Amino acid sequence: MKLSIARSGFQKVSEIEIPSIFYNRIKSGVTELDEMFGDGILPGSATTITAQAGLGKTTFLLQLMEALAVVGYDVGYASGEENQYQLAFNCRRLGVNNVAIANETDVDTLAAAMKDLDVLVVDSFQALTTDDKKNNAELERYATSTLVNAAKKHECAVFFVMHLTKNGQLKGSSLVPHSVDVNIQIMQDDEGDSDQRIIDFYKNRFGRTATYSAVMSRTGFTFAGERQTVVATSKKTRRKDELKKVLEMKEPPGITKQRIIKELNVTSSQAYLILKELTDTGKLVKYGRGESSIWKHATATAAVK
Repeated sequence: MKLSIARSGFQKVSEIEIPSIFYNRIKSGVTELDEMFGDGILPGSATTITAQAGLGKTTFLLQLMEALAVVGYDVGYASGEENQYQLAFNCRRLGVNNVAIANETDVDTLAAAMKDLDVLVVDSFQALTTDDKKNNAELERYATSTLVNAAKKHECAVFFVMHLTKNGQLKGSSLVPHSVDVNIQIMQDDEGDSDQRIIDFYKNRFGRTATYSAVMSRTGFTFAGERQTVVATSKKTRRKDELKKVLEMKEPPGITKQRIIKELNVTSSQAYLILKELTDTGKLVKYGRGESSIWKHATATAAVK
């Protein structure tokens, strides 16, 4: 006999009315930024952003907040890392003039401030405090619950700046990243110069998970759109493949430099080095001299080790 499930527990998707906030995203008007979040930031959502020191967490968020402020949103940046004057000085350098800033770390004060804000940045989560004495684990649970719930209640998107250890691990437990909707990490692009950045949205409940390229300068980020995945082939790997292809060549015809140039699409000097290496290692035997030289397999089962 099948058990019936109460309608209060399960409901058909077709009967569920989607709240209007899902269709009223917070948009900056900067196409690259809005696309990262899934056509804008969902009101009431919570986001973490991590990076090693100096890679641009504050810069990224200040630019985002300025773009939102310019189009009319009420945004606040609460810093427990820099005093108001230091933060204002950095804002001016970045051309950020419309963001409201404060030195505030009290969890309950920040939760109350969300009533009047569309977006709040908390820099950083590890700097948060309360009037009640709590150990680190208790404070982490209280701050997460209080601020994430306040964000949803007041439809105010909240961003938490999170610190990493020198080894790149998150300071504290994984409670905050698991509790929020979006996780972002900014990394230095090892394939580019020191100003190249990768912005990785590795969790995104309301948009795509993807990585984006950017360049960070003294005046902020220049965004270059979604990062394309490229599979790198090292010189060592390419050479091993070339050696293998030569050893797989059928005879006749004999193996010649011109044949290698044509079939492997390499230069004359590259073909010479390939043949020399295979000859020196005893896998090919050379016959003749000069351009008329041919090479033959030393054994039928020769292979690259």
